[in-house]
Amino acid sequence: MPSNFDQILEALAALKAEDFDCHTPGFDGKERLHALTEQLMTLPQPERGLRALFDVMERMPSADLGSPGPLVHTLERMLGYERELVESVKRRPTFLSLWMVNRILNATRDLEQRQVYLDLLRFAVEHPATTATARLDAQRFLRKQTA
Repeated sequence: MPSNFDQILEALAALKAEDFDCHTPGFDGKERLHALTEQLMTLPQPERGLRALFDVMERMPSADLGSPGPLVHTLERMLGYERELVESVKRRPTFLSLWMVNRILNATRDLEQRQVYLDLLRFAVEHPATTATARLDAQRFLRKQTA
């Protein structure tokens, strides 16, 4: 098991969609991801890994990374994850990143902050890198949040 920051980042970067596919013999992606995120949280300043965690989502937008899974649980424990979440959605909206946006909206009553995240969902609907499934999720979250 990786023990330092660079090794954890390398192991995160090495994860592949097949690691999360139940049709792949020996798939163990969720277990590895859980172990890596737990190890990251034991290190000083785990927030240094924010981009790497979002990169996992962006590289495998259709993989089953959990519901919400170790990525979301870990990210939401980190200070300042919201800024990187916004940047991740701008780069490549995914089901999990959009779900995180929706979770923020569920907990936020500040109108200005709500507008920022609603606009981000609207942006995701139009983003060319958004998968069809994620686009439908963004539309569903928008309907729910604006009803």
